[in-house]
Amino acid sequence: MCCWLLQLSTEHVQTIEDQGRIRNVSLKDVMPKRIHQIWTTTTNQAIPARWDASRKSWEIKNGNYVFTLWTDSMLNEFFAKEYHWFLGTYKSYYYDVQRADAARLFLLYHFGGVYSDMDIVCRRPIDELLAEVKPGKTIIIPATKPFGLATDVILVIKRHPFLWSAILSLKSTNRWYGIPYLTEMLSTGPLFLTEHYRQYSGKESVFILPEQLYTRTYFGHVRGESWHKWDGRLIWWLWTRSWKQWAIGAMIFFASLALFCVFLMLMTKCFIRYKNSKVCHTALLLAEKCRIRRARTSKTHEY
Repeated sequence: MCCWLLQLSTEHVQTIEDQGRIRNVSLKDVMPKRIHQIWTTTTNQAIPARWDASRKSWEIKNGNYVFTLWTDSMLNEFFAKEYHWFLGTYKSYYYDVQRADAARLFLLYHFGGVYSDMDIVCRRPIDELLAEVKPGKTIIIPATKPFGLATDVILVIKRHPFLWSAILSLKSTNRWYGIPYLTEMLSTGPLFLTEHYRQYSGKESVFILPEQLYTRTYFGHVRGESWHKWDGRLIWWLWTRSWKQWAIGAMIFFASLALFCVFLMLMTKCFIRYKNSKVCHTALLLAEKCRIRRARTSKTHEY
């Protein structure tokens, strides 16, 4: 416990010093030439072949960078050696994607450089993008749809305060959020980073890469979403529908709702009639029994 607090306090002092250090530096001059990718899986699944071209594009376009593919065993060793105070949280995550999300923050903070998901294609050399960034902008995070920040590509200097402050928030967000998609997004993923950026006081050091440059100029996507489960696929399917499809769907929904209400009303009326008829039938039977009983009683009195 004391070692953990000592490491946290040491890192905190160093990140405060780094805030002054990064104000006027240029990202292209100080960012380590390292590219990180992660493959974590508890099922020993092989990397899909459809990602071969996207993975190789990073090495082809950036020959002067050191490329590292981090696996489960490498990450467990990294956390045990460098950030053992987080190892328990890292192993406690429900899903592999949560471990990958958390690990990228630690790797980028510790080593600096570039992180990329497997399904991201590098279309132009990274150095060309770095040359466009103004001094003082020491971390690049893409904007994404429908809102917020993406975490599939991040470029950053070593020991950036934004990453350290995000790392310190990971333990508090490690909980279940009702469905897998929200749990992944809010605990470690894009919504977690977006909310952290909203509260971050040093936004002047963060360069938000416009969506146009992100998906069309410098990077591209191949089919990914390997971590999406039924809820994620449903949410994404709903989001990608056009307004015409939404309008048609709304009309079908309300028409179905109206038909259901009419059906419910008819069934209610039939039920009421049935109950009323049953009550009337019971009343008639009781009346007939009373009549027969009176008739028998009167005959007895005659005798």
